[in-house]
Amino acid sequence: MDYLYNETDIEIITASTMMENQASAKVLRKNQFDLVVRHSEEDWGYPEMTLTDKWIR
Repeated sequence: MDYLYNETDIEIITASTMMENQASAKVLRKNQFDLVVRHSEEDWGYPEMTLTDKWIR
């Protein structure tokens, strides 16, 4: 993260997690991501849309 912010032009990092995947959400929280959208439909290549939570840092 420090490299991305300090050595590149990147200003925002985004992530999406499946709502039921609390382990991934915990990792994002530990890395100072903020939850910005809950229960968003996203196409992850499955036959049906996947409900996700969206995060930014």
